Amino acid sequence: MKNVLRTTTILYLLMIFPARSQDLQEEQIRDSISKYINIASETYYKYQYREAIEAANTGIKFANQINDYYFLTLFYNELGLSYDGVSEFSKAKKNYLESLRFSQKVDNDTIKGWVYNNLANLYSEGFKKTDSALIYYKESLRLAEKIKDTSEILTPIINIGWTYADKNEYDTAFPYLEKSEQLIFTKHGDNSAKGQICYLLGRYHLHKNNLEVSDTYFQDAIAYSEKAEKLEELTEIYDYYSRLADRQGKHKLAFNRLQTHLKYRDSVFNRTKIEENQKALAKFEVEDYKNDLERVKKEQKSQETIMKKSQQISYVLMIAGFILILLLINMFKNYKFRNKALNKLRSKNAQLREAKEEAESQANLKAQFFSTVSHELRTPMYGVVGLTSLLSEDFPSLKNNENFKSLKFSSTYLLSLINNVLQINKIESQGVKLESIPFNVKNLMNEVVNSFSFAASQNKNKVHQEIDPNIPEILLGDSVRLSQILMNLIGNAIKFTENGNIWIRLESEGSEGKTHSIKFVIQDDGIGIPEEKQVSVFDKFVQLRPIEKNYQGTGLGLSIVKRLLLLFDSDILLKSEEGNGTEFSFSIAFEESTELSTKNVSMPIQTINTIEKTILIVDDNKINRVVTKRILQNKGFQCDVAEDGLDAIDVLKESTFDLILMDINMPRIDGIETTKRIRETDQKTPIIALTAVEEDQIRDRIYEAGMNDFIIKPYDLAEFHQIILKNLYINII
Repeated sequence: MKNVLRTTTILYLLMIFPARSQDLQEEQIRDSISKYINIASETYYKYQYREAIEAANTGIKFANQINDYYFLTLFYNELGLSYDGVSEFSKAKKNYLESLRFSQKVDNDTIKGWVYNNLANLYSEGFKKTDSALIYYKESLRLAEKIKDTSEILTPIINIGWTYADKNEYDTAFPYLEKSEQLIFTKHGDNSAKGQICYLLGRYHLHKNNLEVSDTYFQDAIAYSEKAEKLEELTEIYDYYSRLADRQGKHKLAFNRLQTHLKYRDSVFNRTKIEENQKALAKFEVEDYKNDLERVKKEQKSQETIMKKSQQISYVLMIAGFILILLLINMFKNYKFRNKALNKLRSKNAQLREAKEEAESQANLKAQFFSTVSHELRTPMYGVVGLTSLLSEDFPSLKNNENFKSLKFSSTYLLSLINNVLQINKIESQGVKLESIPFNVKNLMNEVVNSFSFAASQNKNKVHQEIDPNIPEILLGDSVRLSQILMNLIGNAIKFTENGNIWIRLESEGSEGKTHSIKFVIQDDGIGIPEEKQVSVFDKFVQLRPIEKNYQGTGLGLSIVKRLLLLFDSDILLKSEEGNGTEFSFSIAFEESTELSTKNVSMPIQTINTIEKTILIVDDNKINRVVTKRILQNKGFQCDVAEDGLDAIDVLKESTFDLILMDINMPRIDGIETTKRIRETDQKTPIIALTAVEEDQIRDRIYEAGMNDFIIKPYDLAEFHQIILKNLYINII
């Protein structure tokens, strides 16, 4: 049972809350607010969740009348706790987030820490998402450390240790458990807290095979928990205490402890289910009584032939009538109870269905919104990036023009900002999953560094690369996510450094079998980060903005880095001093690939005569059609265009093409439906999708429709031509 930070100090907070001049009506409202916050808290402790929810909702109405954000924060936190108590986790999360929103307005870090801890408990115990829970626990700990209140630090720090222990990550858990033990036994511990930390340390030392130390901690845990009368904790303690005896070879003692564990487990179960057990016991007693009477009837019937006494027959009939009455009464009570239970169950099911439908609707709306945003932003960006590339080819002298360089950089930079905003949403909705494919780490580093050559030259920086020779050339992992991490960190280093140096080092930290641990270090000698901002720079939308210069950006880069590293089971370390540069470092374990080199198939383009190849471009955006057509014509292709899917079908009735470039989002019929109709009569012509939608959102639909490949807009020209040539080549052979 993890610790819950609640509003148990409400009366104390009411005493210290600043008094203000109020008229009579406002004073009456405040009296009502105080009344309902106490009712909500007291009924929650008594497990009267319905009453707690009613009191909190009433209190919210009063607090809204005077815009009292402080009590709105407390009431929504109470609602979150109550909904958590009845396992309505979605509603609990919604109210916790609402509490956090109001806590921002009152700027009370103590309450923020409570709510973050409760939100973490919801993810840990309700949603069973321990990684998300750890993020919220650590945020609660950060706020407690910020206000330097050791009493507030204890709860999140022991919860973090407990969560890592439940994940069997005991080495990670130990520093938190050690710190919790120090706080509990020196400052803030009661018997319950002492029992919990001794239990967790007993588990840790059992895992590390320190059996004598583990035994001592378990004994202390039992003693403290018995004093505190914590049945749940005693149940868990004796479970692991039994495992300890088994590990020590004391199997009889292990069995006895297991029996004690089962006894406490039964006690916990009986305490929460006492009413049901009493009803069940009464039912069994009635059945036993009925069976006894049946035996009496049989005995009496067997004696009827001997005794022949009418008195016995009348007595039996009286007993039978009495039994019948009892049965009728019991059946009537059971009927009423069953109807009441069924009505309650139907009501709960209706509420659950409503909540489920609402959650699914919100999730679909969010996904649809970001898909639309992705398309609507990337489509015009395709025109900007494409026209810029065409201008550089048509007018080579522009490549040295500063204004043109700025235009090209700005378009690339804008695309990066768009991608960052969409990327953070994708991570938070758990839409990012790591892949495991071979990649060349040296080539990856060169590609990332080369992509910043213009930005580095603008700031007159030198970029240095150092790769440990002990690192294998070919690794197995997600190179795309790794490159996103490196590009954000290197981009920041270049942006905040002028006339300086950026060092990128890859250091081997050793290997176990085929698994190699690699430390990535990105260091610069730029402006540095002030100590007071070094924690918050990893939050979303937080930017380092010196007064003397405006550094553009969304403030999402480091937040994306931190969340992506969580997928790699890693974390980022920061060392910086204002005016003396910054160093970011992290470690990731990769497997060495058994393949000698990554697959890099180059198309034998000399075998393809582009002048003889005809391509149909289907796109409803005029600028995009012009850009795509010019790009292909510059490479010698013959091109025709269609404004939408129906026009494309009409053109294909009259002409044949070697390849079709198909936009996805078009009026009348989209690219998916157009492809399906084309495939009814033409199974051979390669069809490549042109889409501004994220790859994982559209990939399955593209291939199911019969398309051969896809290109995400805006695209790199070299990659664009390579995909075109690859599909033409495959069609030839």
